[in-house]
Amino acid sequence: MKDLNTLLSDLRDLMAEDDYPVAGPVDAATLAGIINNPPPADWDFHKKSAYEDIRLLLINRKDYAGMFSFMDGFEYNGLTLYNLVQAADNEPLWSNIYVRNFEARDNEILNDPNLTDKVLIGEDGMSVLAYAPAEDSFEIRDKAATDYVIESHPAFSDFLTAVIGTVA
Repeated sequence: MKDLNTLLSDLRDLMAEDDYPVAGPVDAATLAGIINNPPPADWDFHKKSAYEDIRLLLINRKDYAGMFSFMDGFEYNGLTLYNLVQAADNEPLWSNIYVRNFEARDNEILNDPNLTDKVLIGEDGMSVLAYAPAEDSFEIRDKAATDYVIESHPAFSDFLTAVIGTVA
């Protein structure tokens, strides 16, 4: 099995070969600020909860947090791993991990009970990619039937190998 840096390096090479933009790493001070600072006091419960879950994911799973020292998420051949800080016109991208989790937890139209206790970390055309804190594992879930876990991986590198394998 490849280590995380090798996987990300190989992915970066694939993206460059196929003319996909490659995001730079998240600045170490910015990442430390995210990890060390609580959510804003004026946020509602859902936003605070999502922020805290993402923060704990970054603290507790150094393998996942390590990706952001290499690149701030990615979009390749329909596969997206959400970013932490990328923005356009001072607005977070649609693929921002906070935006996606805020929407999933505070949605009056569709509140998916299978995802509210997960941290959404990415997606592709058929799947939702999530971290399940209770199981301490990274999951590939069916997008249409989110209660169905297609694959579960305790190691982020194994998870990344599986999801990259679907598009490489």
